[in-house]
Amino acid sequence: MSFSDNFSKKAILILNSVLMVVAVLVTFFSITTGSYIREKENIQVGSVATKKYVAPVDTVDTIATERLKEEARDSVSPLYKHNPYVEQESRQDVSDFFNELDSMLLRYDNGESLDSLLQETSFKLPVVLTYSQYVSYNSLSQFDRYTFVDDIQSIIRYVYEQGVTDDGEDKACELAKERISTLSWSDTLKEMASAIMSSAINPNLVIDEESMEASRERKVSEVSDVIIKKNQKIVDEGEVITQDIYDRLELLNLIDNESSDNILPIMGSFIVSAMIFIAVSIYLYSQKRQSIYKPSEMLMLFTIYIITVLVLRLTAHMTNFSPIPTVIFAMLTSILIDLNTALVFNVFVAVIGTFIFNGDMQYALYFVVTGTFSALFMQYTDRRNRIIFVAFGVFLVNFITRFSLALFFESGYSVNLLKDGYYSAIIGVVCLIITIGSLPIWEAVFEANTTIKLLELANPNNELLRKLMIEAPGTYHHSLMVANLAERASLDIGANATLVRVGAYYHDIGKLKYPMYFSENQMGENPHDNLDPYSSAKIIIQHIQNGIDIANEKRLPKSIKSIIQEHQGTTLVKYFYFKATKRYSDEGVDEADFRYKGPIPESRESAIVMLADSVEAGVRSIMKDGNDIGRADEMIKNIIKDKLDDGQLNNCDLTMKDLETIRHSFVKVFEGMYHQRVSYPKSEELKEASKHNKEVMEKKEKEKEK
Repeated sequence: MSFSDNFSKKAILILNSVLMVVAVLVTFFSITTGSYIREKENIQVGSVATKKYVAPVDTVDTIATERLKEEARDSVSPLYKHNPYVEQESRQDVSDFFNELDSMLLRYDNGESLDSLLQETSFKLPVVLTYSQYVSYNSLSQFDRYTFVDDIQSIIRYVYEQGVTDDGEDKACELAKERISTLSWSDTLKEMASAIMSSAINPNLVIDEESMEASRERKVSEVSDVIIKKNQKIVDEGEVITQDIYDRLELLNLIDNESSDNILPIMGSFIVSAMIFIAVSIYLYSQKRQSIYKPSEMLMLFTIYIITVLVLRLTAHMTNFSPIPTVIFAMLTSILIDLNTALVFNVFVAVIGTFIFNGDMQYALYFVVTGTFSALFMQYTDRRNRIIFVAFGVFLVNFITRFSLALFFESGYSVNLLKDGYYSAIIGVVCLIITIGSLPIWEAVFEANTTIKLLELANPNNELLRKLMIEAPGTYHHSLMVANLAERASLDIGANATLVRVGAYYHDIGKLKYPMYFSENQMGENPHDNLDPYSSAKIIIQHIQNGIDIANEKRLPKSIKSIIQEHQGTTLVKYFYFKATKRYSDEGVDEADFRYKGPIPESRESAIVMLADSVEAGVRSIMKDGNDIGRADEMIKNIIKDKLDDGQLNNCDLTMKDLETIRHSFVKVFEGMYHQRVSYPKSEELKEASKHNKEVMEKKEKEKEK
């Protein structure tokens, strides 16, 4: 059985709501029947004291004292120190800028294009000027230029004399503008000066952390300990126990451990749990907006959570919590969903587990620490030879955490602590084995996309890749090239490089159905020469659906199928469209008949494969004609621009900066492929050189004999 993600948005929202309600109900049931509620203490915050409590001895109220110390620390205002080098650097930056500008304008006066000069010139200051500002400055005489620059330097000096802080840069720029407005230059030059100074001015007053810390320590040292006097009343009978009162009772060891059926602890745990569920929902919506509309991921996360909570409930009354394999939750979430979700939910489950498992802070700390490390370690299980090191790490972390917490909470060392530590460590390794071993189940049931699964698909001995290599060698080679390009680009922009590489391997598997209809597999005759443009375009476009059919048959992950389906988007099959317009010029041609059916890329990974696919084919065609890498770079720019103009990148969340990085990545790969090689001598030249060298050596031997 597999869960499809082809749900309507309304159905998905209903499903998510149902899952959330069920998770809340299971959580509340586990809390109310867990050991914490059944063994809860008599005194709780918000309850009414049944008797009067007084302090048995003089005691330092550490909580109140610490609160006063924090207030004293917070009362220290920011202290600043002057950094003279900032002004020097700013003024030097301005001087360098105008020197660069003067050099550029000199070339402009000599006939070069201002637009091309602006593209070539990289100013030290990140300032953007208008065309009219360049022209106005260029029209100044040499003396006026010196005066203009000197005015700017004077204002910068003045602004720095007033002092610029981190949060005062805007104010400093306004002050500079006020001074500029009093100058006699034209409005255009004044705007130019303002733009330059806005880029040049930086804070020269920095926080003096050392002085502030000294001041804080001085303030803290002036705080006296808050003393709870002997026989001082803590709470009277009938009074509500506030948090402060509860803290004092706990500090004085006056809390009774008798059982109670008070409903307040249950309400408190419910409220906190509900708040955590709300926080998690906000996190899922804000940090991973798309995943909340993926039923398979939500069902998988829900299943892992429910299993974890039920295991907690079943083991809630154990005296030793080390056998509880809740660390599996962090491991599975990390490898099946993602690391950030695992880290956030790990803390969430730790809190829920604390309510269920005897309200034990030792348990909470143990689960937070070991779960965090386990989630981090799972990112390194993408290779089998690393699993042994991950297992050792899990073993070590579980042992150290259990042993250290026992030392703290049990206030002493015993041989049993070592036994508990080893026991916890072994359980951690068992959890790792269970996690890795259960991955095929999660992959099959929930279509989970794991790195291990992707690496298996990337194996050249994979049945589908071998078939592609044998039946469509040109397509296979093309896919390898696309994978190299796409992987380099995804690494440079922080996308999923493994998914991109595997997706590139399989993006054209649909060509297996009619391999000879694609140019890279043709050895001579072109079948399209005997077909009309409509039929040719239909065959070309059909390779997408053929690829999806093969992917479904071979049960490829949904992420790979998305790349197969989206890597051509709705682009136009230009060659056959143009051929059709020429052949049927009198009848007219519907462009829709020559466009892929889409959808356009919905992820960065699909978009990268689309660009790499187009770039590889285009650059390969021009490099065959002996063009240099500069021509290839120009073609890459045009291909990316064409995809942008055609709307193919509208839904993939790639920024313009990402696209520029991708372009550079592609160029670097092609530079490695098409770099210039050393010109080797011809065989005739080599023979002639050897003959000459032999004659020279014989002549030297004869001279030695004489």
